[in-house]
Amino acid sequence: MAARGHVQDPNDRRLRPIYDYLDNGNNKMAIQQADKLLKKHKDLHCAKVLKAIGLQRTGKQDEAFTLAQEVATLEPTDDNSLQALTILYREMHRPELVTKLYEAAVKKVPLSEEYHSHLFMAYARVGEYKKMQQAGMALYKIVPKNPYYFWSVMSLVMQAISAQDEKLAQTMFLPLAERMVEKMVKEEKIEAEAEVQLYFMILERLGKCVEALNVIRGPLGEKLTSELQSRENKCMMLYQRLQRWPECNALAHKLLLKNPDDWQFYPCYFDSLFHLMDQAWSPPEEGEHCSEGSVHHTVAEVVRFVEERIKGEDGKESRSLRGPYLARMELMHRLRERGCPEESLLGDPLELMVQFFKKFGDKPCCITDLKIYLHLLSPEQHVQFVNRLSEAVPLGEQGEDGFAFPEDTKALQRHLCVCQLSRALGLHHSLNVDGKLLLITELKAHYRHGLKFGATALKTELQFSDMYCLMAAHVYVDLWTDTGDEAMVWQCLGLLQEGLSHSPSNAQFKLLLLLWWTFTPAWTPSTYSTTP
Repeated sequence: MAARGHVQDPNDRRLRPIYDYLDNGNNKMAIQQADKLLKKHKDLHCAKVLKAIGLQRTGKQDEAFTLAQEVATLEPTDDNSLQALTILYREMHRPELVTKLYEAAVKKVPLSEEYHSHLFMAYARVGEYKKMQQAGMALYKIVPKNPYYFWSVMSLVMQAISAQDEKLAQTMFLPLAERMVEKMVKEEKIEAEAEVQLYFMILERLGKCVEALNVIRGPLGEKLTSELQSRENKCMMLYQRLQRWPECNALAHKLLLKNPDDWQFYPCYFDSLFHLMDQAWSPPEEGEHCSEGSVHHTVAEVVRFVEERIKGEDGKESRSLRGPYLARMELMHRLRERGCPEESLLGDPLELMVQFFKKFGDKPCCITDLKIYLHLLSPEQHVQFVNRLSEAVPLGEQGEDGFAFPEDTKALQRHLCVCQLSRALGLHHSLNVDGKLLLITELKAHYRHGLKFGATALKTELQFSDMYCLMAAHVYVDLWTDTGDEAMVWQCLGLLQEGLSHSPSNAQFKLLLLLWWTFTPAWTPSTYSTTP
């Protein structure tokens, strides 16, 4: 026991039982133990504070505060008392008292790195940004470490963000923060990525896009490594703000060559193309098109680029990526908006969407991918489109009820996608009453058949076939709207209750149930619960 390598403070050993009682929630025993200790050691301030914590947790806030203030007025500098008071003030929701505590401690121990850093954090909790700036610089003077210096810089930025006078932020706080960082840059003292991020934030808020671009493309930009393509994303944003469309186009082109599935760069690629076309931009006769490389400034070049990405995906043995196929439809949409005849170079939209469905119809995202491009189809093509998609859905043999069902979850997802697209195209709404009743019967049959795929699902998980139930409920709503028959409302409520019994966590079922129960005269808030 004697040879421990360090000497334990005897007060720590005395206080340990009180800490243990507090940690275990035995606050009364903690108070009793503190009283015993204070009888023997009246000047043990930490014991008083620990007793105050026990009193606070037993609801005796006034006694706890009085006891804490007795210790605080003595301006303690021992770690145990300071940490205990910090915990107590936090539980009292009085963070401003922690700042006074460490202000006094710093005055008594002016060279303590720990107390200065605690003081800075205390100011941060109460939003005292000016004092944070001062505390950060004071800490940096004692211990010249980069993080402390940049704490002060960040405090200036926070003053700018919170300033009611925007002019003051732009003329005083941010320029001062910029000069402070530039000083470190000139002295080559920038070490961490966070410091570069802060410099970029300052320049961005000052509207100095050119300077920010030079930082990102220079040696400091090499430190931006924590996020994938962080440097490229920032460059792209700045090119767009500066309206440097050749660079924007070339960078998007390069990044899409690396990863053709990175959707965020396709809109940049297409936007830059149309801006270049509007400006009648043409590349220089000699040398690179721009600092980022070659530029695609004609529709033909962009169409060829997209088609090449698709050919690359078609030739893969592994599963294809959605990005290039979506990009083709997005480009067609934009060309049609502008009335460009080159739209025909991309093919027939119906065939493109059928191709997309064949490749990705078993993904839940397929419906949302295709839904935004349905306007590319003419009204005459709607039924043909749904029929073509239905041909690509593998279903089993028809049963006695005349319906064929999917045999696995992938086929179920494809069939669901077709049903949802049919509704999005308005085909459900155009049916007569008998047609809608038959559709409901079919959707309910598919819903109940699909429950077998989720037989082992947890209560927090949704059933694979929930969307069938939801669509059937909406068709009931359509029928009620068309006919005014209240029986449709009750049928809808019964179906949704059935769905909720199998998927207790389905928020859409609950919301629709709440909506419809409020329309029924028999409903009162006390008679209905959304949980079965």
